Amino acid sequence: MDSLIAANSKFSFDFFQEISKDDIHKNIFVCPLSISAAFGMVRLGARGDSAHQIDEVLHFNELSKSGSEEPCSKSKSEVLSDSSPEGQKQTPAAQEQQDDSTDENELLGCYFGKLLSRLDTAKAYYTLSMANRLYGEQGFPICPEYSDGVTQFYHTTIESVDFRGDTEKSRQEINFWVESQCQGKIKELFSKEAITNATVLVLVNAVYFKAKWEKSFDSENTVDAPFCLSENEKKTVKMMNQKGKFRIGFIEELQAQILEMKYTMGKLSMLVLLPSCSDDNVKSLQELESKISHEKIMAWSSSENMPEESVSISFPQFVMEDSYDLNSILQGMGIKDIFDETKADLTGISKSPRLHLSKIIHKSFVEVDEMGTEAAAASGAVAAEKALPLEFNADHPFLFFIRHNPTHTILFCGRVYSP
Repeated sequence: MDSLIAANSKFSFDFFQEISKDDIHKNIFVCPLSISAAFGMVRLGARGDSAHQIDEVLHFNELSKSGSEEPCSKSKSEVLSDSSPEGQKQTPAAQEQQDDSTDENELLGCYFGKLLSRLDTAKAYYTLSMANRLYGEQGFPICPEYSDGVTQFYHTTIESVDFRGDTEKSRQEINFWVESQCQGKIKELFSKEAITNATVLVLVNAVYFKAKWEKSFDSENTVDAPFCLSENEKKTVKMMNQKGKFRIGFIEELQAQILEMKYTMGKLSMLVLLPSCSDDNVKSLQELESKISHEKIMAWSSSENMPEESVSISFPQFVMEDSYDLNSILQGMGIKDIFDETKADLTGISKSPRLHLSKIIHKSFVEVDEMGTEAAAASGAVAAEKALPLEFNADHPFLFFIRHNPTHTILFCGRVYSP
């Protein structure tokens, strides 16, 4: 499973850099893990170049087949191989290639199943709702083997709807399901223009997150304070303040601070990367974004580089909700064929040669405020330090990542340009 976590992390930074490069003056909040899991579902039924492109972009081709992971059931492997359109009539060479693809799919599904289960175990301490589901036009019969695989590995289903006959009812059905999965916070995932009577396959991908700080901020210490958007532009924001023991480090090569703020029970953390204040905060942020990688974030956030220190923190409140049409973004990254009716090979999902992915929209929501439990507030009250605390003043644009600590899985990537 470690190799999947590394693959997800690499895709996280690739994806974040892709969506952040066009407009630096924009807040960003995305859940690359949710997108990876969604494309794991598609990969289960992709074949040929369609599968290879997904593997390259999502780094699924880097999964390790060694280690102590328990294999998934052999019967599932045999079932999935039957979903090939050629079935058992393939030549020995083609059958061997199909078996390799099946083994890779089984390994990917097995790892994702284990990872998603691990993330579910701590849900008493936070809310993390990942809504991934495929909706297909009812005229396209779905392979029962594919439906079984999606259910077993990805904890979801593929639904049949009438895009052609009743487009609006199908749209409302999808939007209602997403809203119910995401605590009512994500509404209208698909606008009326997003789904038409020509739609054949839609990948629904939405995520909602909410958690309480391990050391909460006292609302009495929240003040109106300036936030420097750029050299010549400032805005007034609600700035939260507290002093306490936190893991903090300094990244010499980027002249940036890195701070860890844990959520209740310590299962999740927010890692904040704050460039040093400069004449051009936007340029400093761009430089930071361009240098981030899986290997570097692991090194920067290690216990050796981030000792626990007394810190005086100033951090803005913010709420972010955003929606991303991923078709063009993912095509720019190299996933092209599955969006093209003439090239898509999704014959593991349906034997219809015309099946292709019409639309994928990613919508996210996050809220950051002072909230914390009473126990966390009490533990945060131990603040009578003799030494002068370090300062971490997030009064200019910064990046943040929310990580599942037991697995080192990056759940969310965010950029705060304007709180």
